[in-house]
Amino acid sequence: MPISNYPKGFANGINLRGLPILNTYPGKVFWVGTGGSNGNKGTFDRPFETIDYAIGRCTANRGDVILIKSNYYEEITTAADITVDIAGVTIIGMGRGSDMPMIDYGAAAASVSIAADNVAMQNINFHANVPEVVVGVDIQDGVDYAALLGCKVDVETTATDEFFISIQTNDASNFALIEGCDIDNGLGAAVHAIKFTKDTDGTIIRGCTIQGDYSTANIGGITTLSTKLDIDGNLLINGAATALNTEPVIELLTGSTGIVRNNYCVCDLATKLAAIAANSVLLFENYYNEDLTGTGGLIGVVSADD
Repeated sequence: MPISNYPKGFANGINLRGLPILNTYPGKVFWVGTGGSNGNKGTFDRPFETIDYAIGRCTANRGDVILIKSNYYEEITTAADITVDIAGVTIIGMGRGSDMPMIDYGAAAASVSIAADNVAMQNINFHANVPEVVVGVDIQDGVDYAALLGCKVDVETTATDEFFISIQTNDASNFALIEGCDIDNGLGAAVHAIKFTKDTDGTIIRGCTIQGDYSTANIGGITTLSTKLDIDGNLLINGAATALNTEPVIELLTGSTGIVRNNYCVCDLATKLAAIAANSVLLFENYYNEDLTGTGGLIGVVSADD
């Protein structure tokens, strides 16, 4: 039975099985699914084949939404395979756990590029299937208000495959939001999970779990000053459970500003304070542990092991 289609909506709202539908998207909704075709109309029954093609069907700042069906799989091998270059587009994956849509990185040069303002990507698995993927998600120069929400970043083989950088902001790419993401780079040669390559203003990293064998820091911005950062409520583990790294979990260039609060920091350094190398930001209620089976301590509170 075909799905009923009401493109003009309902002026007085609508109830479905007694539940009110409170909101409708102002723009168009396109579907992407395994077995689809870019010759289709992008409906639920006739989805597109690739995410990038769906992006090209959108109109800037109309509020268009791309829905990716559960169990969707797409392999990318270049930096141009998926480029979100239409402002105001939201891309949402359906499904949870192993049903989450997967973007599989099949070459070191593969990358998802966010190249327009006000873009959101939600509930998508970014998966490195080869060693030395340079950048997973690249937020381009001057792009504001990019959001990655509830996404997963992981690797195929924990000892060899990795993203050197999982998520990267660039020159004046401001007000990014990275929230509720699970980033696990395994034990390969990762450098940063999140890197501020140049200056960024007002970027928020909130409620994420970030673990891996990071050679520099889980979160880093050591080249250019960043301002008004908010790094809040994250679990940050640098190294393996049996061999934590002697590197910080957060490292920012001296003079960077913002607030780092409520984070759980796990690494192996001489003092608690060294776990967050960010001497110009405000620190509130951050905890440190250098033994996954031990008892954590509050950073900034002097004790016998400081």
